[in-house]
Amino acid sequence: MTWSTVRRSVAPLVLALLLLGLAAPPASADSAPAGGATAATPVTVSADPLPTVQINGVAWSQVVVGTTVYVAGKFTRARPAGAAAGTQETVRNNLLAYDIRTGQLITSFAPDLNAQALVVTASPDGSRLYVGGDFTVANGQSRLRVAAYDTATGALVTGFAPAVYGQVRALAATASTVYAGGSVSSVGSVGRNRLAALDAATGALLPWAPQPGVGSTAGNRDGSTVTSNAVLALVVTGGGSQVVAAGRFDSLNGTKATGVGALDPVTGATRSFAVNRLITNQGVNSAVWSLSTDGTTVWGSGYDYYGPGNLEGAFAARADGGGVVWVDDCHGDTYSTFAQGGALYVATHAHDCGNIGGYPEQNPRVNQFGLAFSQAPVGTVGTATLRNRNFTGQPAPALQTWFPTFASGTVTGQYQAGWNVTGNAQYVVYGGEFPRVNGTAQQGLVRFAVPSAAPNRVGPAAQPTPTASQPLGGAARVSWQATSDQDNGTLVYRVHRDGSSTPAYQVSVASTWWNRPTTSWTDTGLADGQHTYRVSATDPFGNTVTSAPVTITTTGGTTVPPPPTTTALAQDSFTRTSTAGWGSADTGGAWTVGSTATTSVDGSRGVLALPAAGRSASASLAAVQATDVTVQASFATSSAATGGGTYGYLAARQSGNTAYRVSARFTTTGAVEVALVRQVAGVETVLGRTTLTGATSGVVVRLDASGTGTTSLQVTAWPRGGTAPAAPQLTATDTQAELQRAGAVGVAAYLSGSATAGTQVLVDDLWAGPVGTRPAAG
Repeated sequence: MTWSTVRRSVAPLVLALLLLGLAAPPASADSAPAGGATAATPVTVSADPLPTVQINGVAWSQVVVGTTVYVAGKFTRARPAGAAAGTQETVRNNLLAYDIRTGQLITSFAPDLNAQALVVTASPDGSRLYVGGDFTVANGQSRLRVAAYDTATGALVTGFAPAVYGQVRALAATASTVYAGGSVSSVGSVGRNRLAALDAATGALLPWAPQPGVGSTAGNRDGSTVTSNAVLALVVTGGGSQVVAAGRFDSLNGTKATGVGALDPVTGATRSFAVNRLITNQGVNSAVWSLSTDGTTVWGSGYDYYGPGNLEGAFAARADGGGVVWVDDCHGDTYSTFAQGGALYVATHAHDCGNIGGYPEQNPRVNQFGLAFSQAPVGTVGTATLRNRNFTGQPAPALQTWFPTFASGTVTGQYQAGWNVTGNAQYVVYGGEFPRVNGTAQQGLVRFAVPSAAPNRVGPAAQPTPTASQPLGGAARVSWQATSDQDNGTLVYRVHRDGSSTPAYQVSVASTWWNRPTTSWTDTGLADGQHTYRVSATDPFGNTVTSAPVTITTTGGTTVPPPPTTTALAQDSFTRTSTAGWGSADTGGAWTVGSTATTSVDGSRGVLALPAAGRSASASLAAVQATDVTVQASFATSSAATGGGTYGYLAARQSGNTAYRVSARFTTTGAVEVALVRQVAGVETVLGRTTLTGATSGVVVRLDASGTGTTSLQVTAWPRGGTAPAAPQLTATDTQAELQRAGAVGVAAYLSGSATAGTQVLVDDLWAGPVGTRPAAG
């Protein structure tokens, strides 16, 4: 439950990532990812809302055929983008079409339904449009809740007129069959239990008659004893070789299938669909609300309002067998999904994505009505799940930096914004009841485009507000909190001194609307007198905001000794405590952890818990984006190594599961094997290896990375409490293209699969700074 007025009736990569112990920063990808596109960080559409025809009601469903978007809903008028309500209107009763390229109403398609349309889909060849809902008349002719239109002519298909009794909420079509679902009770005089199949050519009823069953009402937290087996969504997969249904039911043909299940397309027999063993959404207060598919993967979404449901986000499952690909365990009901270009877009009102490494609950609450996730699994679901722990430890996607702002609407009384999302390879389109997008009037329908087709005018959200202080004679320290951008996670900040157009300093900083780290730069060697600084923030498309000037008067001589962290990009001594996650570093912003269940801080160390063989844990500082960097940390273990040992990892230039890393393997002999590793898309290449003895109290490792095109790498390691050697033990150069860019710093741990007991990897004194610099002594 996440929206107090939601109505009850309408409310193998992952294994590699876990073994390597590196979860990607959750919001690192956008319309121009800083490290380039990867499976974890795909290129998203721009957050620019494009002008689109508007409606005076609600859009419940959309389907794209070629360059045409067909929209089904409850509305009576359409008007151009930019037109005020009640002006320049064209009659369109509950069904319309517009051009996805221009957003303009297609005037040649003018259907007329006498009641709301709840679902629209197309035949596989796009020649027919099927629509379902509450209507009984289409274009002046009797059509009981299902109708078909010719997409070439826009005409109502005369030979397709089944008499369906009961609301139609779901349709899916093959070349020969139209599957219908909802609260269907009969077709003609033949009874049906929520599901029916129709001949695609004639509309004749087919023998297909699966039996969705009701579930227990014991889980209804409002005391309701009413139940339901309504079907809310249907898709066909495998070229028509399977039907997947979703809704309020708890079984199919007597077989347990909570919320979602697979059916034979001819006999209606139940097939295995494993994800329904984890989902508990069923009944009048909870359901699996929507389905979408590319034929091989099925994406679904759910809602719960005082019911037994544990899914308010989305899931990805393999069409063949329903095995879990990932679970988006954001909290806040989700109504529709659409996959495009490596990302999955959702219509939602999610207010807490912290359990998968995204934004936490805010006070006052912030609902995001449109989000994007990686189609690839990246991290794992944490322990803060709803109702039960069924999803804890399951693979999770990465939340992307794509945050358009939809205003909630009032048409349905649900105060929702988008109810559905779909698109094609170039555009993502949302439909619903929203009155505005990004503050611009745009009612009910909106388009977003891939960067090559978008204006890319959405830039940094606000001007930086720098402050200036004097840390020592002849110097000025300029500090500012990062801003954020709706569709770019990394911005370039430039500091201009005394009105110069040439920046005196430049740095790339990752940020999101909920995580805006503070950055500082110390300007030294200044002449005595007044100096003025401005700080600008620029996104990858050149959108720039510039601060007001800040002025400081500097004098000569050392007045205050510089603190040890003057050159630090990141520093953490872990003197705080946290039982779930690592909180924020002393310098470098908030830690992003793979799971809050395996990360904690005990007052002196960061703890990476490895409770069993084959388990991993990770943490990274997404706000620290650096190319030429030195990163250093100490590692120890809470118990002696068993089996193949315990691993600690230190990473630089990290983006997803790509990074330069140092691994420290604590062995059963007491020796620590140190390796310099290049990791690209989860695949490791060892660039050098050495063995360290006498490290009974742990090991300190340091990684220096410098240069692009050809990167120079150095690794220095020594026993904790000892003295660093004068020269690095490992050196290498590398030209791997994916690593010739800035990235985050991070740590991780892994317990070998042959280990016989769990353990913890203990991290302390993490530090990162410009390459060649070192943390202050003590």
